[in-house]
Amino acid sequence: MLQLPDIFDAQNYARVRSALPEAQTMPHWCYTSPEWHRREIDAIFRPAWHFVGLASMLPSRGSFLTAETLGQPVLLVRSDEGIRAFRNSCRHRGSILLEEAQGTCGGIRCQYHSWVYSLDGKLLRAPGTEESSTFDPERHALTDLRWSELEGLLFVTFDENAPPVDQYFGDFAERVARSYRIAEMACVHRRSYHLASNWKLYVEVDMETLHTKHIHRGSIGEQPVVSPPTSGEWITVFHENDHTPALAPGERHLGFPATPGISGAAKRGTHFSVLAPGFFLVTAPDCMWWIQKYPETPTRTRVDVGYCFPRASVDRPDYAEVSARYIRRWDQVVREDDWITEFQQRGLPGSTPGCYTPEEHVVHRLDNWILDRVLGAAGDRAPSAQGVPG
Repeated sequence: MLQLPDIFDAQNYARVRSALPEAQTMPHWCYTSPEWHRREIDAIFRPAWHFVGLASMLPSRGSFLTAETLGQPVLLVRSDEGIRAFRNSCRHRGSILLEEAQGTCGGIRCQYHSWVYSLDGKLLRAPGTEESSTFDPERHALTDLRWSELEGLLFVTFDENAPPVDQYFGDFAERVARSYRIAEMACVHRRSYHLASNWKLYVEVDMETLHTKHIHRGSIGEQPVVSPPTSGEWITVFHENDHTPALAPGERHLGFPATPGISGAAKRGTHFSVLAPGFFLVTAPDCMWWIQKYPETPTRTRVDVGYCFPRASVDRPDYAEVSARYIRRWDQVVREDDWITEFQQRGLPGSTPGCYTPEEHVVHRLDNWILDRVLGAAGDRAPSAQGVPG
């Protein structure tokens, strides 16, 4: 009878822990095992902060955003007192309250039995309870969620013990968010879909440049990067560029001007960052885009994509013409990454570990960050106290 390995035995990952020239990639079960998947959800995703949108997407009273995070329906809405975050679920029978990804409402009404809530979550009307002498509307207000804003990025967490978001992401705001003026970005396109691959495959492909000259031969090409050190739960690579990398190689001189007010490294190039665990954010001198990953099963991931420009570019008379070039290139690259991660997933079951090339050194760092958390104290080294290891 075949003896199956103990997938949480640290000895099985000794070669992943090795220095890069001798290191082997993660075993196949890290991308296919239900047990490993459950441990990742508990050890990595539940304690984390999760991106849900931009503050600029909630410009006025009644503006709302919805999302699904770790299987939980999330609703962010701007009330008279500011932004509020709730479970997007009626307190009567649990029905979804608002279904659109983004919109505006005067109040929140459940379609099932017409229970009505104010923008700050108070129950205003509950048909069927009028004759009850014991029903207490205050006990049936919407369920609050913990949320926070970081330089225009909105996050929620389901862990009341999670550190504040600025502490969790360390020097990200200082190093990237402020330099690129993220708070002034406007989201012009947003979509969600499902991918038949493990979430880690998509994060890994985001953070290595070996594949760009193969999979993205016509859309990106060569893209040399350096990986500066970071503190907190994020990691980044930096690509120095004279023209925007958000356009196809032959069109890079036809883009928008740089975002007004950018500073520091933002004037010289583009940061490709993963805000752990699965929020991939690209900040270029002239634009911004994200590709977020949420694991649903070991082999199925929900992907959220967003494309952004500074308001100054959106207001230009040539916006439609110029932005079409960006969106065409973004869509092509996303399709190419979608395809190769699903293609890779199909070949992983039962495979033997491979190797990391020098251009995959950030993938090696990310994989070891995952092992730190999944294996915990049982690993060959203690979990990193400084976030993604530098």
